[in-house]
Amino acid sequence: MAAKTIPLPTFEILFENRFVIKGELYPGLAPNTVGSFIHLANSGFYDGAVITSASSDSVLQIDHPTEKAPYCINGEMPLNDCEYNTGKLSYGGMCMYHPNGCYSVRSAFMLVLHSNTRSLRMMGADYAFFGQVLEGMRFAHLLSRNSWDRIKHEHVAHKIETIRVNTYGKEYPFETIPVPDGYP
Repeated sequence: MAAKTIPLPTFEILFENRFVIKGELYPGLAPNTVGSFIHLANSGFYDGAVITSASSDSVLQIDHPTEKAPYCINGEMPLNDCEYNTGKLSYGGMCMYHPNGCYSVRSAFMLVLHSNTRSLRMMGADYAFFGQVLEGMRFAHLLSRNSWDRIKHEHVAHKIETIRVNTYGKEYPFETIPVPDGYP
């Protein structure tokens, strides 16, 4: 009798304007990151999150505008001597964001909107690659271009209604670390 194959966890990001972005997560590349992201998403932490930073056709950074995750995790990226996250960051990739000089991550993540090979190689060393967008990249591009009010010259915070992950019944544990002193 063949063992039952459990699919990769899949996510859905629903924006208030009804845009939807869907994809899959890679626990084989970044098990701790995937576990933490699933926990935050399915507990409702990201409900009300916004695009905190956007660079037209480069990246979308998403985080909660007022709340911070009560813990950090070690960043699973080469810069942090993580040797098992060997995935190649590509167009539509998801990675956890970390502040400059910190090698731990909390809750902010990015969607990659470009395919510049040199830039992707550099980003791949600096950020924990943990998922891939499979549907809705056109919405991500629209949101990146419409994140600034051109008349008022201010950031427009596109709001997320929900982010949920289907784990197909599998548990994805993760290990936390205390929030480092001075961590934003």
